[in-house]
Amino acid sequence: MKHLTLVLTTSLLATACATRSPGNVPASPTQAEQASQPAAATPQTPVTTTAPSVPNLDAAATVVNWQAQQLPRIQALADSSAKLRDSVASLCQRLSADQLDQARSAWKSSYAAWRAVEALPMGPTLTRRTAWQIDVWPSRSFKVEEAVRLVEKDAPIADSVGAAAQGLPALEFLLWGDDRAKAQLGRLHFRQRCQYSAALARDVATESAGLLADWQSFSRQQYDTETGRQAFEEAVNLIAGTMQNLRDKKVARLGGSKAVKQVARQEFDAWRSRQTKAGLAATVGALESLFLAPGENNSPSFVDRLAAAGKPLLAQHLRDEIRTAREALAKMPDDVAQAASRNPAVAKPFVDSIKRLQGLVELQVADAVGITIGFKDSDGD
Repeated sequence: MKHLTLVLTTSLLATACATRSPGNVPASPTQAEQASQPAAATPQTPVTTTAPSVPNLDAAATVVNWQAQQLPRIQALADSSAKLRDSVASLCQRLSADQLDQARSAWKSSYAAWRAVEALPMGPTLTRRTAWQIDVWPSRSFKVEEAVRLVEKDAPIADSVGAAAQGLPALEFLLWGDDRAKAQLGRLHFRQRCQYSAALARDVATESAGLLADWQSFSRQQYDTETGRQAFEEAVNLIAGTMQNLRDKKVARLGGSKAVKQVARQEFDAWRSRQTKAGLAATVGALESLFLAPGENNSPSFVDRLAAAGKPLLAQHLRDEIRTAREALAKMPDDVAQAASRNPAVAKPFVDSIKRLQGLVELQVADAVGITIGFKDSDGD
């Protein structure tokens, strides 16, 4: 916050005209209403007024709460991806419908676990570039087919195959195919196809285990006032970015700044496995916890800290909009990709709610706590 210093000189006090300098106009109507009036000053005495802020919001404590929430999510990702690795390996040893079902179930669990982690990709999740290793989306079917022809038994995936042929989306293609889910068991009888599936699952499990190890160290990090505030500002920016992804990339740009009249199923995340809605629910659930869940020893949640620090209306708006998004998502069909590709209006209540929630975070929350939101594709919506 910038301090506005107003020096009342003897000549101004003697002047009948009480003219205000443009530089002394409050930054916003909200600030003007909240700012207290300075006490009367004697000539030559400077009077300092400080723009209003949230004085009692402990940024460091908020970050610690968020980190404490993320660690179990990353543990769940590591556990589920280890099961995915084992189930795909078992599938390749004994190709059967039951084994394929188990591999698909493990994929769904890993996918949902990743979507929850992705809600706040801070710390090692960001520095390791985990998303680029296990979730480059969309995958390209022809790239996956090329990678299948290059794979060698028990060998690491070659960098030459490209990111679009790696991670959970590529494995989804191999387990479900494009509109031919029942045909995949027969196709997996081709040795290299199953080998590549197993290699993809191993890579996801390896990255998830590495992420967990790094996060266990990262979560013990201590913050002072300055480092806590820096970490808090970065985290809020990451959360805002997650909201943009939810209303744009994950749902075929339906919540973007440009109107989309018709979209294809292939433009929705996890359309092959029909897990689009499950992925959205995992991310929204994590966002809800980040805002509303108390910390360890029942320390205040983020919205409770906002309310206690003089922003009860903003705190309530956040609660209401999160509830609205959750309710709108619950009303969407199970196969969101199929339904919204036929009628984009199906997804409108949800993407509109996420857009409003993003606006609350980028404008009102950022202003209230005095942080800067970086440029994103949605700027200008």
